[in-house]
Amino acid sequence: MKIAVTLIGIRDTNFSGIGRFIWKWLEGEIHAHPEHQFVLLSDTAQPTSFVGAPNCSWIKTKYDRSSFVAEKIWYEVTAPKLLKPLQPALWLQLSGRYAVRTQIPQICLFEGNLTKFQAYFFKKSIQHVKQWLVVQKEAAHQLEEQWGVQKNNITTISIAPSSEIYPIDYNLQQMYKGTHAGGTEYFLSVAQENASSIELLQAFSLFKKWQQSNMKLLLVPSNGVQRSFLEEKLRNYKYRADVVVVPAGLTVHNWYQILSSAYATVLTHDGAASYLMALEAAKAGVSIIASAAFASSMLMQDMVTKYPETTPTGIAEALLLVYKNEKLKGERTQNGLLFLQNIQLTQTHSLFREI
Repeated sequence: MKIAVTLIGIRDTNFSGIGRFIWKWLEGEIHAHPEHQFVLLSDTAQPTSFVGAPNCSWIKTKYDRSSFVAEKIWYEVTAPKLLKPLQPALWLQLSGRYAVRTQIPQICLFEGNLTKFQAYFFKKSIQHVKQWLVVQKEAAHQLEEQWGVQKNNITTISIAPSSEIYPIDYNLQQMYKGTHAGGTEYFLSVAQENASSIELLQAFSLFKKWQQSNMKLLLVPSNGVQRSFLEEKLRNYKYRADVVVVPAGLTVHNWYQILSSAYATVLTHDGAASYLMALEAAKAGVSIIASAAFASSMLMQDMVTKYPETTPTGIAEALLLVYKNEKLKGERTQNGLLFLQNIQLTQTHSLFREI
């Protein structure tokens, strides 16, 4: 069977969303299904991680993100025109969008949390999708309860942390800390938006005020705009010397080094991306700091140091608790490793079946 795949906007080095997890999942599916032919539609250079697969080809396409109309034109006109001579049996949409007028059966990724604008069009177009993919049970429940999708039309794909992630020894930690943080301990967080970045910096200021230490804060900007915002805000930040903005060009392998050497990772958002990042931190044996709402919704209460309110003071108190209570930190880290042993991380049925 020939399967078209939309890879628009998906990057294996985007550390703020689920794109890199989906990328890795797709790579595994391509290699696990040599009986199918995959045709990738991508707006970037040829995906190198797929080159070794003989059942995979690639089409470079231009994609305009400037407006909703431009996106609709791509999905309804440009992409179907590219696919028409290929006659794929399925169209796998991994970018959170879908085509309404296509005759090709679609399998689409659903992440949930739709805006009112998105929900309006989603309601009108939902019947055009034959199968939905989700990475969280909460998204599956939303499809069933809010949108009336039948349970057998929803597939929860299991995304396990990479085999490259594992607890590393002291010497490796020291080496990576020297490379990425000047040799000191650090909290690690992905900076996704302005408001949460400001709250985290304010929380770190309070932590430094309460606890005089060499602890640093490593921030991974989600994109160039966020990087510029952080650089501007840090010019007059009191503890600028203790904040490291990770340089551009961070590779996945470097990310694993930074993560596994962190004193703790600080999650400032809820949702699938933070859940998957928490799994990575748990597998690396790294302490996790997140909101109480996140810990509750993800059933991670025993493995997360929680801040009850998303305020600078609340986050700072969680940072201080992790820093001062090594016993609690160790217990929750161990709970994280146990959590991984008790959840389902394997796909139990074939995804690419005839629809």
